[in-house]
Amino acid sequence: MAAAYTSKEHLVIQTAVRGLYDRLPQLTDRLVEEMRRGQDPPPGDDRSFWKSTYLGLHAVLDAVASRGGRRPDLNFARRMGRGYAERRIPLDTALRAYRLAGSVLWDGMVDVIRSRHPDDLPVLVISARRTWQMIDELSVAVSESYRQTERRLRDADGEQGYRMLDLLLDGRGDAETARRAAAALDLPPHGRYAVVAVPAAGVRAGDGLLPEEAEGLRFVWRARGDARYGVVHLGSAGLDAVERALRPPPARDAGISLVVESLTGLARARRLAAIALRTCAGAGPRISRLDRHLPEALVAVQPELAGHLRDAVLGPVLALEPAERDVLLRTVRVWLDCAGSTTAAAERLYCHRNTVLNRLRRVEHLTGRRLADPRQAVELALAVEAVRLGSAGAAAQAAQEAPQR
Repeated sequence: MAAAYTSKEHLVIQTAVRGLYDRLPQLTDRLVEEMRRGQDPPPGDDRSFWKSTYLGLHAVLDAVASRGGRRPDLNFARRMGRGYAERRIPLDTALRAYRLAGSVLWDGMVDVIRSRHPDDLPVLVISARRTWQMIDELSVAVSESYRQTERRLRDADGEQGYRMLDLLLDGRGDAETARRAAAALDLPPHGRYAVVAVPAAGVRAGDGLLPEEAEGLRFVWRARGDARYGVVHLGSAGLDAVERALRPPPARDAGISLVVESLTGLARARRLAAIALRTCAGAGPRISRLDRHLPEALVAVQPELAGHLRDAVLGPVLALEPAERDVLLRTVRVWLDCAGSTTAAAERLYCHRNTVLNRLRRVEHLTGRRLADPRQAVELALAVEAVRLGSAGAAAQAAQEAPQR
């Protein structure tokens, strides 16, 4: 491992890194441009490659500024090594990426210190030994991961394992299929699994944007239709660990299934993950665990009944002018999210508590439902979710039907 900085070196490095965080988009543009000039094209489309490069530079900066401990940049390098090998891109291209990244970051650090604290340039130069040692360690991590992946890809059983896994996800496998998939992919046939669903647009396995290993979890990603599904071997971990693994940027929707007890349960888990993903519609990028969003899931899987419930309960509210309608619906939604606390809802809505109360009374008057009645409150909550999911679905349909320009 690289030698530690002295205290003075660490202060100078931190100053340089803080300056580079503000320039990270520009540094990413520069590195992407340098990579595009290479003989072998980098993996992924322009958008996903830019995101992956940005995340990689960010991880390296975090590591350079640290004084030891966790090295998330090494995990990122291993993922990138796997991604390059899976796409049959030469190892030299991956190593060239890290050499270029080191040059781009080092030039940027020199620029920051020269412009802000020129007297500290000699200290920065002395610290270069550790910075370049870290780049070397990243290159080693890329190489090792690349070669390990190469060996895996040469193994025909591995390819067969993915085919078996696809059959299990599609509900066309049996116990023998599970046994063969487990043997080929080094997974236990009987163990705790979950499935994660993410929209396919903008992400590809191996580009650093989808987790493959985290906190002892192992993700195996497969493309099915307009989504990517990650089969997660949980071991002794829980769904909280899966959620944490999906948290780093870039933000995107993700649905997490319930836990199943063997590979033969993957088809069920896939269906549940897809339902969980549907509950994200209209809520902004979020991670939806089915076990925490079961009411929304009920609405999502029964759109016709949900539409009837929406109209029966909220018809008078939906008939209002859009401005008033949206304010009332948002107030009810926030009040529900705040567990019925008008004080907390007022803080979230940036208004007085009495304003929240007046809006809720207005909804009660229009709908004929009392929020103090548990059964009627449930009806209102489900109807509000039906509005959200229905609006998101209509927007998606309109976008799909819009003429291409």
